[in-house]
Amino acid sequence: MVDLLRGPELSDRYTELAAKVDAFHGRVLQQHPGALACRSGCSACCHQHLTVVPLEFRRIAAAVLGLDAAEQDALRERLAMGRDDPRCPLLDDHGRCRTYDARPLICRSHGLPIQVQGRRDVCPLNFTDGPRVEALAAEVVFNVDSANAILAVMSSLEGDDPIARVDLINGVKSLLEAAAQGAVKT
Repeated sequence: MVDLLRGPELSDRYTELAAKVDAFHGRVLQQHPGALACRSGCSACCHQHLTVVPLEFRRIAAAVLGLDAAEQDALRERLAMGRDDPRCPLLDDHGRCRTYDARPLICRSHGLPIQVQGRRDVCPLNFTDGPRVEALAAEVVFNVDSANAILAVMSSLEGDDPIARVDLINGVKSLLEAAAQGAVKT
């Protein structure tokens, strides 16, 4: 049986961290109005296969189980394509995330200027008329390494292996199969 709820209910600590990332996103928008082209249906950054930490996957799993039957069926169809479909399996046919409120930190930070292993990057659709990503103030650059370190600590606190990852395609597929067999405890 799959147990989705471990530790505090879906981890209050993670919820707070996700809210901080969302607030960071809001501050970037406030300081650089018009610099982010991101909007509902803009999903070029979602055309990849992701892995997430188990803590994040439990939130996604709860959201998937909360989808109506038609959405779950559409998700099963997408998952049947496997890795032949380059899109995240959680995207609907309009380029929107089926589990948007439960999206992991990597998805919450898409579109923002980021720093990973000392290098900065930004979506080529964003910051096209403003300063180059290298010239942006550190306060508007999301540090992915720091976020990953925090996730590792939180994972440890939840009893997970701090470097464990769940492949979204395999994880959601297994979840839906287990749910169909009545083997999911929520």
